[in-house]
Amino acid sequence: MPKSFERHAQELVVSSDAPADQIDVSNGYDFIAEISRLLSNTYDSIDRLETLTQRSHGIDLTVSELNLIEVVGRKTLHKDATIGMSELARTLDIRVPSATAAVNRLVKRGYVQKKRDPEDARRVNVVLTRKGEKVFRLHAVFNRRMAQEVSDGLSVSERRVLLDGIRRLEHFYAKAQQSQREYLKKMSVSKGGRG
Repeated sequence: MPKSFERHAQELVVSSDAPADQIDVSNGYDFIAEISRLLSNTYDSIDRLETLTQRSHGIDLTVSELNLIEVVGRKTLHKDATIGMSELARTLDIRVPSATAAVNRLVKRGYVQKKRDPEDARRVNVVLTRKGEKVFRLHAVFNRRMAQEVSDGLSVSERRVLLDGIRRLEHFYAKAQQSQREYLKKMSVSKGGRG
C-alpha cells in the first residue's frame, strides 16, 4: 500500500538534514517535503533569533510593532518624506483605528512621535525617535546579513531564481491572507456581524 504524502513527509522531516545536492529534486514528495521542512525551520529560526536579539538589546516589541517601526523607518528615515496614519494602515494592511492605537502605544514607549503636518493640520505624520531609529537600524542590519548569507556566492542567474522563488512565496502568502480575510468576512456576515 502506498504511503500517504503526510506520512512520507514526516519521515523525511525526521531523517532529512541532508545537503541540498543529496535531495532528489525529481521526486515530488521528497522535494516538497524538504521545502516545507526548510521553510518551517527558517521561520522558527528567524522568530527565535529576532526574539533573542531584541532581548539582548533591551527591546520589548511585538512582531507587529517591529513591522510598524520598519515601515515608518523605510518611508521617512533620511528622506524628505512623511507617512500619515492612512498610508501606514494601508501599508500594514490594517484599519486606521488599529494603526492609531499601535502608534499611540509606541509613542508612550518612546519609539515614535506624532507630528502635525505643516501643510495640512488635519494630517498626523509618524516619525521615529532615536530609540525607534536604533531598533530600525538593528532590524535592517539583521535583514541585510540574512540576505547576504543567502545570496553569497550565487551567480547572477542563481540570484534571479532565488528572487523569483521568494516572490512566489510572498505571492502565495498574500493570496492566502486575502482568501482568509474573505472567508472570515463571509462568516461574520452569515452570523449577523458587520463584516
